[in-house]
Amino acid sequence: MISYLVLFIFVLVIALMGAASYTDIRTREVPDFISYILIAGGFFMSIIISIDTYSISNLEFMPLAVLVLFGFAYLMYVLGQWGGGDVKLMLGLSMVFTSVNLYSNFSFIALFINMMIFGGLYGIVGTVVYGLIKIKRLIKFVKLYDIALVAVGVAAIIGVLLLVPPPFSFLFAFSVFLLVSMRYIYVVANNLMFIDVHVNKLTEGDWLADDVKDESGKVVVKHKPTGLEKEDIKKLKEHGIKTVLVKIGLPFVPGLLIGVLITLVFGNPLLQLIAFNVYL
Repeated sequence: MISYLVLFIFVLVIALMGAASYTDIRTREVPDFISYILIAGGFFMSIIISIDTYSISNLEFMPLAVLVLFGFAYLMYVLGQWGGGDVKLMLGLSMVFTSVNLYSNFSFIALFINMMIFGGLYGIVGTVVYGLIKIKRLIKFVKLYDIALVAVGVAAIIGVLLLVPPPFSFLFAFSVFLLVSMRYIYVVANNLMFIDVHVNKLTEGDWLADDVKDESGKVVVKHKPTGLEKEDIKKLKEHGIKTVLVKIGLPFVPGLLIGVLITLVFGNPLLQLIAFNVYL
């Protein structure tokens, strides 16, 4: 019985995260009903598993899972890095991934690690691709020290991979790669990822590039890290603002989906790699 329940949870979580990823890519929004189904479905499935196994082990650490996953997501929302839809999805995932066993396919710790690593890689690759698409504009903002940074980073990665034994060489090389990538991401995000959007097409959570002012120079709507609210959009329309400059970012729900898939299928690959090399 338990295997069917686990299989159902696999299908439920992947289907909902897949749907959320699709809508995030298409519209840059995640419908609330997807998040609510994930939250309610995950919670009740955890209760059913607890009843079926006569154990509360999968519920015991749910509050801690909520603290880690939802707490991190909310922090990212306050900092203006994530949208409200991402936060709600993370709350739903914390209802499902409640184990503290690092090797478990339902470990919230493993999920967090996988999201940081593989979700981060998704973000880096996506930003690189976006920058290459806009390469003619990007070149205008690249400095000489950016080229030097890339050269030093590549040399460091090659040297570490040749001289340091695995898995530490991989970890160090990955760290260098992230450091070099951060500069590239900064250049792309701060110079290329802005678009003019008609006020009628604005949605809650859109990030203004700056304060919006009327013809007299009076601020109509202030830029906020958490994005636009319904009242802000209403004000813009009332003051006759036609278009505003909006900061865009990669839809991050697909990155969350990658982390979920890795966890459900493989558990914690990083820990397994380290344990395997230590054992050898």
